[in-house]
Amino acid sequence: MRNKRTMTLAALSIGALMLSACGSAGGTAETPASEGAEENLASTINIAISQAPTAYNGGTAATNAVYNTYVDNLTTSSWVAFNADGNLEKNEEFGTYEKTSDDPLTVKYTINEDAVWSDGTAIDFDDVLLQWAAFSGTHPSGETDAESGEEADLFLASSTNGFGQMEMPEGEPGAKEFEVVYSEPYADWESVMSTSLMPAHIAAEQAGLSADGDGAELIEAIQSDDTETLTPVAEFWNTGWNYEADLPTLPDTELLPSSGPYKLDNATNGTLTLVKNDQYWGEERAGKTDTIVFKTIVDEEAVQALQNGDVDIIEPSSPTVDTKTALEQIGETVTVDTGQSLTFSHVDLDQRPGAVFEDLKVRQAFAACIPRADMVDKFVTPVDPSGSVLNLHEYQPAQADYETVLDGAPAAQGDGVADIEKAKSLLEEAGKTEPVKVSMMFASTSQLRADQVALVKDSCDQAGFEITPQPEAEWSAKLSQPGAWDAVVFGWAGSGLVASGESIYVSEGEQNFGGYADDEVDRIWGEIVTNTDTEQVIPLKTELEQRLAETQYNVVLYANPNIAGYSSKLEGVELNPTQTGITWNAYSWTKQN
Repeated sequence: MRNKRTMTLAALSIGALMLSACGSAGGTAETPASEGAEENLASTINIAISQAPTAYNGGTAATNAVYNTYVDNLTTSSWVAFNADGNLEKNEEFGTYEKTSDDPLTVKYTINEDAVWSDGTAIDFDDVLLQWAAFSGTHPSGETDAESGEEADLFLASSTNGFGQMEMPEGEPGAKEFEVVYSEPYADWESVMSTSLMPAHIAAEQAGLSADGDGAELIEAIQSDDTETLTPVAEFWNTGWNYEADLPTLPDTELLPSSGPYKLDNATNGTLTLVKNDQYWGEERAGKTDTIVFKTIVDEEAVQALQNGDVDIIEPSSPTVDTKTALEQIGETVTVDTGQSLTFSHVDLDQRPGAVFEDLKVRQAFAACIPRADMVDKFVTPVDPSGSVLNLHEYQPAQADYETVLDGAPAAQGDGVADIEKAKSLLEEAGKTEPVKVSMMFASTSQLRADQVALVKDSCDQAGFEITPQPEAEWSAKLSQPGAWDAVVFGWAGSGLVASGESIYVSEGEQNFGGYADDEVDRIWGEIVTNTDTEQVIPLKTELEQRLAETQYNVVLYANPNIAGYSSKLEGVELNPTQTGITWNAYSWTKQN
């Protein structure tokens, strides 16, 4: 076995993509090698993925998952992307941008003149304006959200971070240049346009609008805030690009044009096939392998699939010591890379009015009885000996500023050892005389999550809780359903940005699934996202961590170890610590026959 260890660079923040060990086994179809392949290279690379992709549009609250990002890395293009160091890297094959003013913050963007969707349609201003409309939260539907009492937006975007501070972009139909102005500074302004564009001409046509005139009819509807016209556009954007559960097949591929080096070709039983995009205009990011196949394989079966040659690379979402041991036993035919990631496991709590964890003392009692240190000993250090209990939300132990922030947030400090007596005392203070019943949701396909919940039950049932494990195949779809769970264990995958986590913590945040609300946290985040002075990040994040701990937002467990195992015939593979994942540069991979 060839083994490499990679240490990632420190990053500032945790982003907002879901990650967990879940999925179902898929097929193992092969694509025949093309004749006369240069340098005796294979024409197909097979990639294991823990859960089947759920949508072509990964920007909605329901589809914002790493399993879609793994595919999007190859089928979409933007001005920037995250590299192996966890830093933003410009993609000038797609276009260029320049900040032209600090007051107000103004950025001029240019799209490559040759940039087209895989169906030949130009990528231009209507795509940009649809992106802004979808993510800005500025198109109210006229209907009231039953949970929040607020008026719901037409577009069900995963987050309004950045776009919510952006005024409507200025441009004309067919334009390859446009300008954006921010109503207030935004810390991560360079990353805003890393969000994948969706093909506006497809959304327009599916909503009954004309795509002629470079999308002029759609542009006019957005600019004039025509709710009646935009409603069917938003409905299609929200769900029209979704796949059936477990990906038995793809929708009509004419609805799924690509802006990246690969395009979607077909799917069957959880196996998704991409082929080179013959309309891709770039050279540096052009695909080097004819066909990329994603195969849905649960983590517990991934190593065997790699050993059998059914797949060429695996990156289990929640690797265990069994994963590491099994990979080490394969031998020289497999290379294993290990390193730190920005992904962490945590337990979120439903704390809406009337919910189990509405009372702060009950939340604190639950946190006290969860055996976090025991989890680290069982699930982390056998894979990564440097692993430890996680006490912060926006920083992880491997990051340079972790200890500095933790020293300034005493409420967040602790060794993670379960304290049953403290939990009992807190429940008594809360006036709980009967066992507090908690339904704890987790991915039904993940043995690791099941084992974690079992540990919580063994410990917290002694403290006065009554934990009922709640395995769910479609757990991610239930996250945003009030009352569907009391507690849930899953993971966030990080982006390495300053402000990207805002929607997880602020009141009414799109990814604040437990209904947490705190005016002080909202205020602090307001300062973070509008702050372009990097020296102020640490003090503000320290203040944030102290308040999140005082109010027991949730229970953070540990930073997930990162392992990728792949055929030694593969070249070009590099770990990426961010939510982008292992396929961040898969367009450049090659495999020797």
